[in-house]
Amino acid sequence: MDSSRIDKLLEKYWEGETSLEEEKELKDYFASGEVEARFNSVAPLFNYYKEEANVGLDTFFDERMIAKLEKTETKRKVQKPGRMVELFSNIAKVAAVGLIVIVAGYFIRQEMKKDEIKPYLTDTFDDPQKAFEETKKALELISRNFNKGRKEAKKITTFNEAQEKVKSENQL
Repeated sequence: MDSSRIDKLLEKYWEGETSLEEEKELKDYFASGEVEARFNSVAPLFNYYKEEANVGLDTFFDERMIAKLEKTETKRKVQKPGRMVELFSNIAKVAAVGLIVIVAGYFIRQEMKKDEIKPYLTDTFDDPQKAFEETKKALELISRNFNKGRKEAKKITTFNEAQEKVKSENQL
């Protein structure tokens, strides 16, 4: 088989883009025994696939499984509890749910009764002009750092473009 064809098929195989026919073609090539030396690193993989395809269950598998199943004992049926036990069980469930609701309501009510309600946000400046200046400083700092990040991202874009160019030249 043509080695350039094998190269193309292997490239497609590693990318996960081969069809079943192409994979069969690769498997047949590596099973033929006439593998070029440069493909020796890949040959064991395809030989492994070939060996694993032939692995199966032995003839006594079914018999052993049936024998094991017959040895296991069937579980005894559990008797249903009496009506009184069942009634008590249901009443206990309802009482437990009621108790949970009452306790939760109590704690929620205690939280709502607290006199002091703390605001989530508080002012840190008394003078609005001072607050405006501090906000302006913070936004300028964010802007400078954002622009630094954009410069670094531009470097990455340049690197990716160069990589694509090298890739396209290699494919030609």
